[in-house]
Amino acid sequence: MDALSELLPLTVGMAISPLPIVAIVAIVLAPRGRAAAAVYVATFTAVSFALLLLGAAGASRASSAAGTGKVTLILSALIAIGFAVFAVLSWRSRPRDGHPAKTPAWLAAIDAITPVRALGLGLMMAAANSKNLPLALKGGAIIADAHLSIVLSVILCLGVAIGGSLPLIVPAAVALFRSPAVTRSLQRAKTEMIAYNAQMMTVVFAILAANEAAAVLRHLPL
Repeated sequence: MDALSELLPLTVGMAISPLPIVAIVAIVLAPRGRAAAAVYVATFTAVSFALLLLGAAGASRASSAAGTGKVTLILSALIAIGFAVFAVLSWRSRPRDGHPAKTPAWLAAIDAITPVRALGLGLMMAAANSKNLPLALKGGAIIADAHLSIVLSVILCLGVAIGGSLPLIVPAAVALFRSPAVTRSLQRAKTEMIAYNAQMMTVVFAILAANEAAAVLRHLPL
């Protein structure tokens, strides 16, 4: 059960995703944003849940050969290296010499978003997320490593998926009671996250790399 304590920083790491948050803020500000926001958040959460289940199932199958603990250790080592590389790449991609950050091309089309397009955007943001994909797979492996019942394992996977989606769920809920002040706050948040996305992701990747490296050291037989 001690391994389950690793799920909290992992869930926080999944939650800190500037671009998916920018997307939900832009969606709720769009003319047809309320329906599209619900679809986007539900899709993002469902994909995260599926990836967690996939990680748990894969680790369970591998346990007969190598043990889930060894699978988790290998995943932690690979993720630590990957996140360290992504931290460097994110820092190198930051805007320089006073140039503004480049706005993602998909963001310009969100004003005309529909629920169907929101579904596709949710799939893309969750499945192609270079940070959340390995974290979700590792989260599933950690849950499998605890050797819990199937029902409890599924509940834990769902809890991590919802926790990792909270920064998307909150703006979607706030949009139901949208006021001019809330709209201004959301617009300002979107602008700031676009401007400092590279810097934020550098910090997030660096922290996650350090956390995974610490997990590797804790599990090494010394």
